[in-house]
Amino acid sequence: MSNSTRSLLESSYDIGPCDSTQTSSIADQLRAVKDREICMVDYRNCSVLQCMTCNTVLGDSLGICGEVQSLQSIICLNVTEDVRVNEKLEMSLNSHLASSTYQVLHCAGCHGTIGLVLHSTPEHLSALRNLFLLRKELINCYMLRSGTCVKASKINFKHRLIDKSIKELKQDLEAQLKQVKILEGMMEKLCTHTM
Repeated sequence: MSNSTRSLLESSYDIGPCDSTQTSSIADQLRAVKDREICMVDYRNCSVLQCMTCNTVLGDSLGICGEVQSLQSIICLNVTEDVRVNEKLEMSLNSHLASSTYQVLHCAGCHGTIGLVLHSTPEHLSALRNLFLLRKELINCYMLRSGTCVKASKINFKHRLIDKSIKELKQDLEAQLKQVKILEGMMEKLCTHTM
């Protein structure tokens, strides 16, 4: 997947290394990312996620799948070992997390709360189960290209559409299938002529 060109203006940063159009389709996208083979990444367009309090590195933009605006959180596939998962399972009875159980995430550097991992959720949050949700207002992003640090709350962690990529892949596969059929026909002709 290719990254879009980013402006150096703080208000126009877009980060979205994973693809999704809706929260409900994130699980499918995660499987695609995990199953994906080698991809070319322009690391200059990446960013590093840091704790706003102590600058401990928590992850990078390659592990980001988008954001949940209702929870003001960044969705991450993976994080560094400096993100500690509290063993205690907690439950929320109100707000956007009503009827959800989760574990709180802490920064290993300052021991501050930085997010959560959902486990048992209502259906509308089911795609977010077992993913790392980092609170945007508690995270800074160090932008590798510009060498600047930007508050995650100023960044749009967009979901990129995969529909176009799927259509292109389908066209490529159909073209390859046609080539295979042509080769099969040629092989049959050769076999009948040699016998």
